[in-house]
Amino acid sequence: MAEGMAVRLLAFLVLGSCMVVLLDLEALAEISSNPAGQITQDLQMAVEKPPRELTPDRKDKKDKEGKKRPSDPRQSAVRKGDNLSKLPKAKLTVEYESKHGLNVYFTKFMVSLLDMFKVDQQSTEPKEREYFIIRQLSHLLNAEDIFQSFSKILVIEEDLDFAKKMVQTLNTILLTSTELFGLRSQLKTLNSQDSCSLFCNLYMSWCHSPIATVSLCFLSQNYSHACQLLQTFGDLEVTVDFLKEIDKLVQLIESPIFAYLRLQLLDVQNNQDLIKSLYGLLMLLPQSEAFKLLRYRLDCIPHYQLALMNDKQKTKSSAGDQRPFVSHLNFLDLLQHFKQVQEKHRQKAIVVKQRR
Repeated sequence: MAEGMAVRLLAFLVLGSCMVVLLDLEALAEISSNPAGQITQDLQMAVEKPPRELTPDRKDKKDKEGKKRPSDPRQSAVRKGDNLSKLPKAKLTVEYESKHGLNVYFTKFMVSLLDMFKVDQQSTEPKEREYFIIRQLSHLLNAEDIFQSFSKILVIEEDLDFAKKMVQTLNTILLTSTELFGLRSQLKTLNSQDSCSLFCNLYMSWCHSPIATVSLCFLSQNYSHACQLLQTFGDLEVTVDFLKEIDKLVQLIESPIFAYLRLQLLDVQNNQDLIKSLYGLLMLLPQSEAFKLLRYRLDCIPHYQLALMNDKQKTKSSAGDQRPFVSHLNFLDLLQHFKQVQEKHRQKAIVVKQRR
């Protein structure tokens, strides 16, 4: 019954008006909060068991055309330590639900929702519906679960162009929506193991968009890693869309969301990586309005501190991030993952150009 309701909700999301969509999302929140649909301890134990050898009567059956039907993904167990990026979406659903105690139909709905967004991406209609649906879901349900679920699905998304556009959409919502204030606060402080895990999970899919990845580092105050990322941008293809994303980031830096970042520019001695990363963005921009805006902001940095910055850097080694949980993050592995994802995008761009 609940599965049928989820299917009808998805149909309404495709065809319904904004008011109908809002009512459907509220109904989805009721379904997701119902304990009857949550993962039980027995189901979680079943998920963690190693797969059994299939007997002949349980092997894949053939349909009338003689083709094999795929076996039920939930019959295949997901072992601990499996790399989620290599798992199909169905296994990812069970793994994620079992760890977070989510409703059985929650991640199913998220996968279907992304499939619907993929169809919408192919049209020329405005994308306001995507923003509306994601913001309402974040308001009605747990925003962290929403974004982590999206991120885990996009990590294994084969359509790289769609994954990149979707990450850009999610990043804009994360940085601008009032519904995501709590999530931004978690990422800003990174004062717990859960918040660091949230950052890493988002980072894995945010790598589809280089500028979104840098903005995530700015939001989480990982300025040293932002510098490392910007140094790799010289190997990326600088397109018009790429420059537009930098332009949007510069506009966001001037917004209230990043007020703390602008205030940190006054403390030059302890925020040298932040200043370098902003200058890196400045060097990537052509001399446009965004270039002037960012240059004016950097001109506000106290010049007497800039003059002393090099001398102090020679006598004082960098102490690194002082936050205890952040110091345990392996940024080298994250950087390597970023390079691998961007290499996939580069290879796909080469294939597309060869086909033309």
